[in-house]
Amino acid sequence: MKSSLTLLIAFLALSGAADARTLDLSKPEDVIAAEIRLGCTADPAKPAMRWMSGQILGRRQGEPDIHLFNVQGLNTAACQTVNDPKRGPGYRSVTREIMFYLDPATGKIIDTWKNPYTGETVDVIHMFNDPVNMTEPKFAYGKDGKPATWDGQIVNGMAHTQRANHFFRDGIMSGDYQDYVGGKYSVLELRSILVPVADWLNTAKPLPVRASSVWTRISPWLPFMKMAGREGQTALTSTWFAVKDISEVPEPLRSEVMNKYPTFATAPPFDDPRPSVNSWVGVKKAIDEKRKK
Repeated sequence: MKSSLTLLIAFLALSGAADARTLDLSKPEDVIAAEIRLGCTADPAKPAMRWMSGQILGRRQGEPDIHLFNVQGLNTAACQTVNDPKRGPGYRSVTREIMFYLDPATGKIIDTWKNPYTGETVDVIHMFNDPVNMTEPKFAYGKDGKPATWDGQIVNGMAHTQRANHFFRDGIMSGDYQDYVGGKYSVLELRSILVPVADWLNTAKPLPVRASSVWTRISPWLPFMKMAGREGQTALTSTWFAVKDISEVPEPLRSEVMNKYPTFATAPPFDDPRPSVNSWVGVKKAIDEKRKK
């Protein structure tokens, strides 16, 4: 493990802050440096933070949408810089994510909730994704030799990128017969990122880069809703903002994290051996633990 000072020097050198300049997104080495500036720090104890606020709607065919929850979340990330003699400079990020469900009327974090579709009162299982780490570093040149590229556009001084990710796999809470009876885990995530070019690509500008993004997630019913295969889905729409540190995170999330879950104000260590998790893994774990009681 490199010392914090060595990591910091490597980070500054790769991002260009030690030798201030404007990054060129046509160069693969600068694409890597730009990605680091956008979403990382060199110290997991003082990570890059992004605060999220949004809402979740329930959707069923032939019925009006229902505002089920508000949400607030926090993502903390750090990057370990690496270098390969053939593939050039690179990085590997380590991340934690936490998200809470709030009552739309009161704005308070809730632990129980009456499902408007079934009338049943259920225990709310909040999201604790720890860790969400890259499995391997990303370099300026891929294993196939292709250079890293930036696929966004710049309009009126703002850099804009759009990404769509679709996950379709066996649900971890179902059996081995999903190809016959359904039950696949099918999720669509859409993200648009906006960042001022002058702040992002000028390495003399301080971090964090004040980027923002819009994230939409179309997914099956949340498992804790206990919808038991009923037709329909949830739609989460949210906005993310870069924040300097936990002091800039609005309430009630700031107090909840600092008082109960302070680990989520940091990123995992760079040598974290644990496998990455997603929200359904956390829900399954919570349900299994409850069943044991």
